[in-house]
Amino acid sequence: MSAQPAEPPMLPGQVPPVPRTIKGISDRLSEERRAEFLGEVTRAELGPDLSNLLSGWYAEVMFAQLPDREERRARAREQMRDGRKISLEEIGDRRRSRSGGE
Repeated sequence: MSAQPAEPPMLPGQVPPVPRTIKGISDRLSEERRAEFLGEVTRAELGPDLSNLLSGWYAEVMFAQLPDREERRARAREQMRDGRKISLEEIGDRRRSRSGGE
């Protein structure tokens, strides 16, 4: 047996992996959102319909793990209401400044 941790430590800004399965997604949702998710999954047809549905919910659980997500979403909605558009370059600059990059 090794003294090494089973998984390397998380770096700043990283989030724990979520299994890309119905159970993996379901386990990370609140009770209310889980009911909504499972309702959609049981109505989805096999194939692209189900695949797209799972991709959307997978993104939702991954984004939900990010710190201060709701605050950033509210700020973005407010800026959109004010007619301000944010460029991809500005988004990248903000991300780099938060992570200590150039």
